[in-house]
Amino acid sequence: MDTIDNLDKKIKKEPLLLQDVLKEVGIAAQESDRVKSEIILKHKILIPQYEKEENRKLIVYIAKIGNQKSAINPDDIAPIGSMLANCGCVENLDLMIHSPGGSGVTAEKIVEMCRSYTKKEFRVIVPNMAKSAATIISLGADKIVMGYCSELGPIDAQKFINIGGITQQLSAQSFISARDNLIKKLNEAKAKGEEYIGYLQQLSSSTVEPAFIEECKRELNFAIDLVKKWLPQYMLKLKNPAATIKELEQKAVTIAENLSSADVRFAHGRMIGPTECESLGLNISILQKEDPSWNLLWEIYLRAEIFLMINSNPQQQASKVFYDNQNFLMAF
Repeated sequence: MDTIDNLDKKIKKEPLLLQDVLKEVGIAAQESDRVKSEIILKHKILIPQYEKEENRKLIVYIAKIGNQKSAINPDDIAPIGSMLANCGCVENLDLMIHSPGGSGVTAEKIVEMCRSYTKKEFRVIVPNMAKSAATIISLGADKIVMGYCSELGPIDAQKFINIGGITQQLSAQSFISARDNLIKKLNEAKAKGEEYIGYLQQLSSSTVEPAFIEECKRELNFAIDLVKKWLPQYMLKLKNPAATIKELEQKAVTIAENLSSADVRFAHGRMIGPTECESLGLNISILQKEDPSWNLLWEIYLRAEIFLMINSNPQQQASKVFYDNQNFLMAF
Protein backbone atom coordinates (compact mmCIF):
# COMPACT_ATOMS: atom_id res chain seq x y z
CA MET A 1 0.00 0.00 0.00
CA ASP A 2 1.23 3.51 -0.77
CA THR A 3 2.31 5.64 2.16
CA ILE A 4 1.15 9.25 2.46
CA ASP A 5 4.61 10.48 1.49
CA ASN A 6 4.63 8.30 -1.61
CA LEU A 7 1.17 9.55 -2.60
CA ASP A 8 2.37 13.13 -2.28
CA LYS A 9 5.25 12.42 -4.65
CA LYS A 10 3.16 10.65 -7.29
CA ILE A 11 1.86 13.48 -9.44
CA LYS A 12 0.78 11.53 -12.48
CA LYS A 13 0.76 12.88 -15.99
CA GLU A 14 -1.98 10.54 -17.23
CA PRO A 15 -5.68 11.30 -16.59
CA LEU A 16 -6.80 10.80 -13.00
CA LEU A 17 -9.35 8.05 -12.47
CA LEU A 18 -12.10 8.26 -9.86
CA GLN A 19 -10.99 5.00 -8.29
CA ASP A 20 -7.52 6.46 -7.74
CA VAL A 21 -8.98 9.15 -5.49
CA LEU A 22 -11.22 6.65 -3.70
CA LYS A 23 -8.16 4.58 -2.77
CA GLU A 24 -6.65 7.67 -1.22
CA VAL A 25 -9.90 8.34 0.64
CA GLY A 26 -9.44 4.97 2.32
CA ILE A 27 -5.95 5.95 3.45
CA ALA A 28 -7.14 9.40 4.52
CA ALA A 29 -9.85 7.91 6.77
CA GLN A 30 -7.13 6.80 9.17
CA GLU A 31 -5.67 10.27 9.53
CA SER A 32 -6.64 13.49 11.31
CA ASP A 33 -9.21 15.79 9.70
CA ARG A 34 -6.53 18.24 8.56
CA VAL A 35 -4.30 15.57 7.04
CA LYS A 36 -7.34 13.82 5.58
CA SER A 37 -8.35 17.00 3.77
CA GLU A 38 -4.85 17.61 2.45
CA ILE A 39 -4.58 14.04 1.15
CA ILE A 40 -7.86 14.30 -0.73
CA LEU A 41 -7.58 17.86 -2.06
CA LYS A 42 -3.79 17.79 -2.52
CA HIS A 43 -4.07 21.55 -2.94
CA LYS A 44 -0.59 22.12 -1.46
CA ILE A 45 0.89 19.95 -4.22
CA LEU A 46 -1.35 20.26 -7.29
CA ILE A 47 -1.90 24.02 -7.24
CA PRO A 48 1.80 24.89 -6.84
CA GLN A 49 2.51 22.46 -9.68
CA TYR A 50 -0.03 24.24 -11.89
CA GLU A 51 1.24 27.68 -10.88
CA LYS A 52 4.84 26.73 -11.68
CA GLU A 53 3.98 25.20 -15.06
CA GLU A 54 1.67 28.02 -16.15
CA ASN A 55 3.39 30.93 -14.36
CA ARG A 56 0.03 32.02 -12.97
CA LYS A 57 -1.70 32.14 -9.58
CA LEU A 58 -4.76 29.93 -9.14
CA ILE A 59 -7.71 30.18 -6.76
CA VAL A 60 -10.53 27.63 -6.76
CA TYR A 61 -14.28 27.93 -6.10
CA ILE A 62 -16.21 24.66 -6.43
CA ALA A 63 -19.91 24.40 -5.54
CA LYS A 64 -21.92 21.22 -5.10
CA ILE A 65 -24.50 21.29 -7.89
CA GLY A 66 -27.94 20.39 -6.53
CA ASN A 67 -27.29 21.68 -3.03
CA GLN A 68 -29.78 24.39 -2.07
CA LYS A 69 -27.00 26.56 -0.62
CA SER A 70 -24.62 26.24 -3.57
CA ALA A 71 -25.67 29.48 -5.29
CA ILE A 72 -23.29 32.39 -5.66
CA ASN A 73 -24.13 34.81 -2.84
CA PRO A 74 -22.61 37.59 -0.70
CA ASP A 75 -21.15 35.04 1.73
CA ASP A 76 -18.66 34.09 -1.03
CA ILE A 77 -16.93 37.47 -0.86
CA ALA A 78 -14.99 36.82 2.37
CA PRO A 79 -13.34 33.52 1.32
CA ILE A 80 -12.56 34.81 -2.17
CA GLY A 81 -11.15 37.99 -0.70
CA SER A 82 -8.98 35.94 1.68
CA MET A 83 -7.59 33.85 -1.19
CA LEU A 84 -6.81 36.97 -3.21
CA ALA A 85 -5.09 38.56 -0.23
CA ASN A 86 -3.02 35.40 0.18
CA CYS A 87 -1.96 35.60 -3.49
CA GLY A 88 -1.26 39.30 -3.39
CA CYS A 89 -1.23 41.43 -6.52
CA VAL A 90 -0.01 39.17 -9.33
CA GLU A 91 0.79 39.38 -13.03
CA ASN A 92 -1.64 36.66 -14.09
CA LEU A 93 -4.56 35.26 -12.11
CA ASP A 94 -6.78 32.24 -12.79
CA LEU A 95 -10.10 31.58 -11.07
CA MET A 96 -11.40 28.04 -11.40
CA ILE A 97 -15.16 27.98 -10.92
CA HIS A 98 -17.81 25.27 -10.96
CA SER A 99 -21.18 26.72 -10.01
CA PRO A 100 -24.91 26.65 -10.87
CA GLY A 101 -25.03 30.45 -10.67
CA GLY A 102 -26.79 32.75 -8.24
CA SER A 103 -26.55 36.46 -7.52
CA GLY A 104 -25.53 38.63 -10.45
CA VAL A 105 -24.67 41.44 -8.05
CA THR A 106 -22.18 39.17 -6.25
CA ALA A 107 -20.82 37.98 -9.61
CA GLU A 108 -20.02 41.59 -10.53
CA LYS A 109 -18.17 42.09 -7.25
CA ILE A 110 -16.15 38.87 -7.65
CA VAL A 111 -14.94 40.00 -11.10
CA GLU A 112 -13.96 43.44 -9.84
CA MET A 113 -12.14 41.91 -6.85
CA CYS A 114 -10.16 39.51 -9.04
CA ARG A 115 -9.24 42.28 -11.45
CA SER A 116 -8.01 44.50 -8.61
CA TYR A 117 -5.39 41.82 -7.84
CA THR A 118 -4.38 41.24 -11.49
CA LYS A 119 -1.76 43.31 -13.30
CA LYS A 120 -1.98 41.64 -16.71
CA GLU A 121 -4.33 38.74 -17.54
CA PHE A 122 -7.32 37.45 -15.59
CA ARG A 123 -8.66 34.09 -16.78
CA VAL A 124 -11.62 31.99 -15.66
CA ILE A 125 -11.23 28.21 -15.83
CA VAL A 126 -14.41 26.18 -16.26
CA PRO A 127 -13.71 22.49 -15.53
CA ASN A 128 -17.36 21.47 -15.78
CA MET A 129 -20.20 24.00 -15.43
CA ALA A 130 -20.29 27.75 -14.95
CA LYS A 131 -23.97 28.61 -15.30
CA SER A 132 -26.00 31.81 -15.07
CA ALA A 133 -24.16 34.22 -12.71
CA ALA A 134 -21.04 32.01 -13.04
CA THR A 135 -21.24 32.59 -16.80
CA ILE A 136 -21.36 36.32 -16.06
CA ILE A 137 -18.16 35.96 -14.00
CA SER A 138 -16.57 34.12 -16.95
CA LEU A 139 -17.53 36.93 -19.32
CA GLY A 140 -15.70 39.40 -17.08
CA ALA A 141 -12.38 37.64 -17.74
CA ASP A 142 -9.79 38.30 -20.44
CA LYS A 143 -10.02 34.66 -21.50
CA ILE A 144 -12.06 31.57 -20.59
CA VAL A 145 -10.26 28.23 -20.37
CA MET A 146 -12.51 25.28 -21.21
CA GLY A 147 -12.12 21.56 -21.78
CA TYR A 148 -14.10 19.15 -23.95
CA CYS A 149 -16.84 18.79 -21.30
CA SER A 150 -16.93 22.41 -20.05
CA GLU A 151 -20.04 24.52 -20.44
CA LEU A 152 -21.40 27.99 -19.86
CA GLY A 153 -25.11 28.80 -19.84
CA PRO A 154 -27.69 31.48 -20.63
CA ILE A 155 -27.70 34.61 -18.48
CA ASP A 156 -31.43 35.37 -18.61
CA ALA A 157 -32.66 36.46 -15.18
CA GLN A 158 -34.79 33.97 -13.26
CA LYS A 159 -37.77 34.55 -10.95
CA PHE A 160 -39.00 32.17 -8.27
CA ILE A 161 -42.76 31.92 -7.86
CA ASN A 162 -45.12 29.64 -5.95
CA ILE A 163 -47.50 27.61 -8.11
CA GLY A 164 -49.82 25.24 -6.26
CA GLY A 165 -47.57 25.26 -3.21
CA ILE A 166 -44.49 24.38 -5.26
CA THR A 167 -41.70 26.89 -5.86
CA GLN A 168 -40.78 27.06 -9.52
CA GLN A 169 -38.01 28.91 -11.36
CA LEU A 170 -39.09 30.74 -14.51
CA SER A 171 -37.35 33.12 -16.87
CA ALA A 172 -38.09 36.80 -16.23
CA GLN A 173 -38.49 37.14 -19.98
CA SER A 174 -41.38 34.66 -19.88
CA PHE A 175 -43.41 37.03 -17.68
CA ILE A 176 -42.65 39.97 -19.95
CA SER A 177 -43.62 38.00 -23.06
CA ALA A 178 -46.80 36.72 -21.37
CA ARG A 179 -47.90 40.25 -20.48
CA ASP A 180 -47.11 41.57 -23.98
CA ASN A 181 -49.09 38.72 -25.49
CA LEU A 182 -52.09 39.40 -23.24
CA ILE A 183 -52.08 43.10 -24.15
CA LYS A 184 -51.89 42.19 -27.84
CA LYS A 185 -54.88 39.81 -27.54
CA LEU A 186 -56.81 42.41 -25.52
CA ASN A 187 -56.33 45.06 -28.20
CA GLU A 188 -57.25 42.62 -30.97
CA ALA A 189 -60.44 41.62 -29.12
CA LYS A 190 -61.40 45.28 -28.62
CA ALA A 191 -60.78 46.06 -32.31
CA LYS A 192 -63.03 43.16 -33.34
CA GLY A 193 -65.73 44.01 -30.81
CA GLU A 194 -65.18 40.68 -29.05
CA GLU A 195 -65.35 39.87 -25.34
CA TYR A 196 -62.15 40.98 -23.59
CA ILE A 197 -62.96 40.89 -19.84
CA GLY A 198 -61.02 37.63 -19.51
CA TYR A 199 -57.85 39.32 -20.73
CA LEU A 200 -58.30 42.16 -18.23
CA GLN A 201 -58.68 39.63 -15.43
CA GLN A 202 -55.48 37.85 -16.47
CA LEU A 203 -53.64 41.19 -16.62
CA SER A 204 -54.57 41.81 -12.97
CA SER A 205 -52.49 38.79 -11.92
CA SER A 206 -49.51 39.59 -9.69
CA THR A 207 -47.09 37.98 -12.17
CA VAL A 208 -48.00 40.39 -15.00
CA GLU A 209 -48.80 43.56 -13.07
CA PRO A 210 -46.67 46.58 -14.10
CA ALA A 211 -44.31 46.76 -11.08
CA PHE A 212 -43.42 43.07 -11.34
CA ILE A 213 -42.82 43.34 -15.09
CA GLU A 214 -40.61 46.40 -14.61
CA GLU A 215 -38.53 44.46 -12.07
CA CYS A 216 -38.19 41.60 -14.56
CA LYS A 217 -36.95 44.03 -17.20
CA ARG A 218 -34.42 45.57 -14.81
CA GLU A 219 -33.00 42.16 -13.88
CA LEU A 220 -32.66 41.19 -17.54
CA ASN A 221 -31.01 44.50 -18.36
CA PHE A 222 -28.62 44.16 -15.42
CA ALA A 223 -27.00 41.02 -16.85
CA ILE A 224 -26.89 42.53 -20.33
CA ASP A 225 -25.33 45.72 -18.97
CA LEU A 226 -22.49 43.80 -17.28
CA VAL A 227 -21.67 41.89 -20.46
CA LYS A 228 -21.79 45.08 -22.54
CA LYS A 229 -19.48 46.79 -20.04
CA TRP A 230 -16.86 44.04 -19.70
CA LEU A 231 -16.59 42.43 -23.14
CA PRO A 232 -15.41 45.49 -25.13
CA GLN A 233 -13.03 46.50 -22.34
CA TYR A 234 -11.36 43.12 -21.88
CA MET A 235 -12.13 39.91 -23.75
CA LEU A 236 -13.21 41.27 -27.14
CA LYS A 237 -10.48 43.91 -27.13
CA LEU A 238 -7.80 41.24 -26.65
CA LYS A 239 -9.33 38.94 -29.25
CA ASN A 240 -9.85 41.72 -31.82
CA PRO A 241 -7.02 44.26 -31.30
CA ALA A 242 -7.64 45.98 -34.65
CA ALA A 243 -11.36 46.56 -34.05
CA THR A 244 -12.75 50.00 -33.25
CA ILE A 245 -14.53 50.74 -29.97
CA LYS A 246 -17.83 50.96 -31.83
CA GLU A 247 -17.28 47.54 -33.44
CA LEU A 248 -16.40 45.99 -30.08
CA GLU A 249 -19.46 47.50 -28.43
CA GLN A 250 -21.74 46.25 -31.19
CA LYS A 251 -20.26 42.76 -30.92
CA ALA A 252 -20.80 42.85 -27.16
CA VAL A 253 -24.47 43.78 -27.66
CA THR A 254 -24.96 40.88 -30.07
CA ILE A 255 -23.39 38.40 -27.63
CA ALA A 256 -25.32 39.78 -24.65
CA GLU A 257 -28.65 39.58 -26.48
CA ASN A 258 -27.92 36.03 -27.62
CA LEU A 259 -26.98 34.76 -24.14
CA SER A 260 -29.82 36.57 -22.37
CA SER A 261 -32.65 35.58 -24.72
CA ALA A 262 -34.93 32.79 -23.52
CA ASP A 263 -36.34 32.69 -27.06
CA VAL A 264 -32.88 31.80 -28.39
CA ARG A 265 -31.73 29.46 -25.60
CA PHE A 266 -35.16 28.07 -24.55
CA ALA A 267 -33.90 26.57 -21.25
CA HIS A 268 -31.89 28.33 -18.55
CA GLY A 269 -29.77 25.21 -18.02
CA ARG A 270 -28.97 24.89 -21.74
CA MET A 271 -25.39 23.83 -22.43
CA ILE A 272 -23.17 26.30 -24.28
CA GLY A 273 -20.02 24.34 -25.01
CA PRO A 274 -16.52 25.58 -25.86
CA THR A 275 -16.94 25.42 -29.65
CA GLU A 276 -20.15 27.44 -29.54
CA CYS A 277 -18.59 29.94 -27.12
CA GLU A 278 -15.78 30.39 -29.63
CA SER A 279 -18.22 30.80 -32.52
CA LEU A 280 -20.02 33.54 -30.59
CA GLY A 281 -16.78 35.50 -30.64
CA LEU A 282 -15.63 34.94 -27.06
CA ASN A 283 -11.94 34.61 -26.26
CA ILE A 284 -11.74 30.88 -25.48
CA SER A 285 -8.79 28.59 -24.85
CA ILE A 286 -9.94 25.01 -25.50
CA LEU A 287 -7.84 22.29 -23.89
CA GLN A 288 -8.08 18.83 -25.44
CA LYS A 289 -8.75 15.90 -23.13
CA GLU A 290 -5.26 14.51 -23.81
CA ASP A 291 -3.61 17.79 -22.79
CA PRO A 292 -1.54 17.42 -19.56
CA SER A 293 -2.74 20.88 -18.46
CA TRP A 294 -6.35 19.78 -18.78
CA ASN A 295 -5.66 16.56 -16.87
CA LEU A 296 -4.10 18.53 -14.04
CA LEU A 297 -7.03 20.97 -13.91
CA TRP A 298 -9.51 18.09 -14.04
CA GLU A 299 -7.75 16.42 -11.11
CA ILE A 300 -7.95 19.62 -9.06
CA TYR A 301 -11.68 19.82 -9.80
CA LEU A 302 -12.41 16.10 -9.29
CA ARG A 303 -10.68 16.05 -5.92
CA ALA A 304 -12.84 18.98 -4.81
CA GLU A 305 -16.01 17.10 -5.79
CA ILE A 306 -14.89 14.04 -3.82
CA PHE A 307 -13.89 16.27 -0.91
CA LEU A 308 -17.40 17.79 -0.79
CA MET A 309 -18.97 14.36 -1.05
CA ILE A 310 -17.14 12.79 1.88
CA ASN A 311 -17.64 15.89 4.05
CA SER A 312 -21.41 15.73 3.69
CA ASN A 313 -23.99 13.85 5.70
CA PRO A 314 -27.81 13.95 5.93
CA GLN A 315 -27.62 16.46 8.80
CA GLN A 316 -24.99 18.75 7.30
CA GLN A 317 -24.45 19.05 3.56
CA ALA A 318 -21.25 20.72 2.37
CA SER A 319 -22.23 23.16 -0.38
CA LYS A 320 -18.92 24.73 -1.49
CA VAL A 321 -15.17 24.60 -1.06
CA PHE A 322 -12.78 27.52 -1.63
CA TYR A 323 -9.04 26.91 -1.75
CA ASP A 324 -5.65 28.04 -2.98
CA ASN A 325 -2.12 26.64 -2.64
CA GLN A 326 -2.17 26.92 1.14
CA ASN A 327 -5.65 26.98 2.66
CA PHE A 328 -9.17 25.72 2.13
CA LEU A 329 -12.57 26.64 3.51
CA MET A 330 -15.84 24.74 3.28
CA ALA A 331 -19.32 26.28 3.30
CA PHE A 332 -22.35 24.39 4.63
